[in-house]
Formats: sequence, structure tokens, C-alpha cells
Amino acid sequence: MSELRFRMDFEVEVTSWDEESRTFTAIFHPDPRRYEWKEIDGKRCLYDKLDNVYFPESVFREGVRLLAGQPIYFQPPRIEDAEAYITSRKPHIQDALEGHVHPPTFKDKSEEFLQSLAIDKLAFVIISLDIIGSTKLATATNAETYTRLVSVALYELSEIVPQFHGHVLKYTGDGLIAYFPEPSFITKNDLAIDCALTLRGLVYRVLNPILKEQGFPTIGVRIGLDAGEAHVETIGSPATKQHKDIIGSVVSLAAKMQARAEPGGIYLGDTVERNLHTAWRQICEPVQLVEDWDYTDLEGRVYQVHRVRLPQ
Repeated sequence: MSELRFRMDFEVEVTSWDEESRTFTAIFHPDPRRYEWKEIDGKRCLYDKLDNVYFPESVFREGVRLLAGQPIYFQPPRIEDAEAYITSRKPHIQDALEGHVHPPTFKDKSEEFLQSLAIDKLAFVIISLDIIGSTKLATATNAETYTRLVSVALYELSEIVPQFHGHVLKYTGDGLIAYFPEPSFITKNDLAIDCALTLRGLVYRVLNPILKEQGFPTIGVRIGLDAGEAHVETIGSPATKQHKDIIGSVVSLAAKMQARAEPGGIYLGDTVERNLHTAWRQICEPVQLVEDWDYTDLEGRVYQVHRVRLPQ
């Protein structure tokens, strides 16, 4: 398991902004959706309703004091409205399925990024996605059509990842593995779950209706997420194939959670869930994986898995 990470959420009231130095002064209020002040044994404490934890006021104030002057890494998604984005992809998907697109120029931006790193250990959030129903699709179509359908699906899914500042690490036959690196570990958790929901939305709300309209079987996806530190290593032989890869339990755990998710499901490890913004945590719920799940956290407890509650 990865090292313990901790997050607190605030409502930020900006009181002044200096355009020249690009600095601001703000008042941070604990997010009332998650926190409330309580008296415990005559002392004022901040109660975390999600994690059932009490913070003495002195500890809370010291933590806030340490934030002063620290850099804030914030990367909003490159798309303002995920629903509008996936809807806008419909004509592109229809054209691609009909063969009306030119082959893109080959470029591996993930390899470029990993090659540029000055260190070989970094914190990541990993997404593992698997397309389900591809076998049925293969038997219902000829080889050329099947290849085009899977290629279009993976292309469209891949296009979503960089919209959330992520990279596609590799393709796994009928799926992909993507990663979201530091510097802001906290923001990457929010970006990753936002990306996962957008990936799912593209398949079920845009791609599948098109497949159905054209008389093809529909597909599904399973998605798993985990977060933690991993090593960036060069693997393979220069005599055949060699490339940068991310090696660590975080990658394998994301894949194992993905494999246990129900069709359409999004599963995430406790490290991701605990570091999500309150708004995201409110749509997650724990999953009891009692069969063949013996992975533990840093304290030796069974590593908790959560699922995203999806609208019916």
C-alpha cells in the first residue's frame, strides 16, 4: 500500500487579490458538508462527519497555519462540461465508424512525459478500464468491422484522458491503463474520478446508441482506480522493444478492482476515496469484497474498496 495521505476540504472566501504578484489573501472555512464544530470534554473540536474523526481546535489551527505561503497546485479539467463534451463526439464517432477519417500521426505523449521525469518514483492515480462485450461484438461482425469498432472506441476513450491532465500508459487488448501524476496528488484524485465518469458516459450515452442504431451489439466497461507511489522504469530489450513503464502495486490493484466491478461499475481504492473532494466522496459507498481479497493497508487492515453510486 502507499503512504498515508490526508485531505481537508474548505470553502474559500477570497478577500484580496494582487494581480502583479499573483497572490491572494483568503479565509478558509471548513466545508460544512463534511465538518462541524462540537464540544468534547469542554474543548472545541472539529468533527469530520465522513471519517468520524475529531480534531482539537489547536491541531486544526496549526494545520491551517502551515498552509500559509504554500504553493497551490490546481488543474481544472480542460473541458468545462463533460456531458457537452461527450455529446459533441457523436458526429466524430459516426464518421469514424463509417471509415471517413484519416489515420492519425503516431505519437506517444506518455512516453515523452515519462522520459522527461528527473526522478524515478512518483505518486500516481491509476485508471484501469476494460471493455466488456467485445467477444460478442467480434462474433457478430467480420474481422475488419470489429477492428474498426474497437479502434474507434479506444481512440475516443483515449481522447478523454488528456482532458483531465492524464496520460494513457498502455492498451490492454480491449482496454487501457491511464495515469494522473503529481505535483498535486489531491487534485489528481478528483481529476481521475471525473475522467472515469466521463469515460463511462461516452460508452453508455454516446457510443452504445450509435452501435445500436447501426445494428451492432453494444459494449460495456468496468473501471478501477487506485492511488499511490510507483517507480518509473525502462523495461524490455533494445534489441526488440523497450519503453518506460510504471511499476508498483497501485497499478495492479487498480486492475484487480476493475476486474471485480460489475458491468458499468467504477471501483476505487480507499486511498483514492479518502482524498477525493467532499462532493465526490458523497457519491461513493464501501464494497465488501470477501472472496479472494487479502490486500491490506499500511496498518495491516483489509484494504477497503468503494464504488461510485451511479444514477439509475
